[in-house]
Amino acid sequence: MPTWVVTVLMEDDLLALNRVVGIVRRRNLGLGGVTWGPTGRAGLSRLAVVVTGDAAATERMANHFQKLTEVRAVTVQPEAACTAREHALARVRVTPVHLSALLDTVALYEARVVEESAQDLVVEATGTAPFMVSFLRALEPFGLLDLARGSALVLAPRASPEPAAEVPAAGAAVPPRVASAIPA
Repeated sequence: MPTWVVTVLMEDDLLALNRVVGIVRRRNLGLGGVTWGPTGRAGLSRLAVVVTGDAAATERMANHFQKLTEVRAVTVQPEAACTAREHALARVRVTPVHLSALLDTVALYEARVVEESAQDLVVEATGTAPFMVSFLRALEPFGLLDLARGSALVLAPRASPEPAAEVPAAGAAVPPRVASAIPA
């Protein structure tokens, strides 16, 4: 099954988020991740949903989003066309004997040590999903004590070179648009 990224540009409102998440929940698609956060524009948030499913079901979900008044724009793109990064914090056991090798592994993956104690290090890394799997496997021999791994942050490619001023302000009565990369 193909993997799609559905991006929803919406008003920065918890009730709007609840409505959008309710639509995602009812679609019965394989959920790969959900990310929600502010955009560069005041009053607007971006929800990115990574789903696995057929094109028709994904398009139906996008069409349900566009019916909501709080939604400004909806895009559907194949995951391969998007820029995606995962974030992880890993607590790794440290011993004096293995400290140098652990720090070499951290440097090899361009990760950072964000906290250290006599017994363990907390390491932060960002990268694609395969990169993160490789990084975590490289840490396993040292003793992975705890892990917090976030869903992918996804940014869809620019559909067209639109200036930022064309995005409607929050509260403006403009119908939402659905841009889709699903072949007809």
